[in-house]
Amino acid sequence: MTFIITGDCMNLAKNILAMLLVTGSLWGCSLSQEREAGKRIVLAGSQWQVQDIDGQPVEADSDVTIRFAEEGRVSGNSSCNVYQGGWSADGSQLEFSQMAATRMACPENLMHQENRFLRVLGDVQNYRFEPSGRLVLETVNGTRITAIPSVIDSE
Repeated sequence: MTFIITGDCMNLAKNILAMLLVTGSLWGCSLSQEREAGKRIVLAGSQWQVQDIDGQPVEADSDVTIRFAEEGRVSGNSSCNVYQGGWSADGSQLEFSQMAATRMACPENLMHQENRFLRVLGDVQNYRFEPSGRLVLETVNGTRITAIPSVIDSE
């Protein structure tokens, strides 16, 4: 089957195509400008994959995450176990409260990592976002947890 496009339809098709191209270009420019302008990243509603705890990379065979829920709750995986509690932020200050974790046993290297993570997380007092988008949580003595954005699972 062959379609023949007449002059009027051809002009309409060209105009629609032109509008789509312009709209797509503007949308693409808008997204890149937001990235370049360092669009504000917020904690509420975000989830992070921890890469580094106190200067040591996370073990390859483990999962350490931090999820900041909108309603001031925090939860995640701490290597072997899961944890939860409350969080609040004021400017660059960050406070965790009423933290609790399950205590299942796992390989010794992961237990050490988990204990280190939970200890540092409990002492965090400040946070910041690096230009790359990484989250840095920091204690008063400079001990850090660094994390990258992670996809939020639908629960």
